[in-house]
Amino acid sequence: MKTHYPLSTVDKQLGYELLAKNSIDCMLVRLPKIESTNEYGRAVEASLVDCPSDAMTAFELADFLIGRLEARSYIRKAPFIANI
Repeated sequence: MKTHYPLSTVDKQLGYELLAKNSIDCMLVRLPKIESTNEYGRAVEASLVDCPSDAMTAFELADFLIGRLEARSYIRKAPFIANI
């Protein structure tokens, strides 16, 4: 992500720093290109360092976000997520 989109990655980092200064429970999700497809069941990987691949399906994004509502594993963090 940093290699392919350096300016937007820096902008997202600044947004994360603003959120991190607050006491609210939040998560900033960083994504590659979102594919609009009916495909479902592809593996999703999250990384706090860099984006695992160059695409993410809309279905998998929704599934990931719904799963984080209760799991709380990325509260006050900014994971990159993508299909692998």
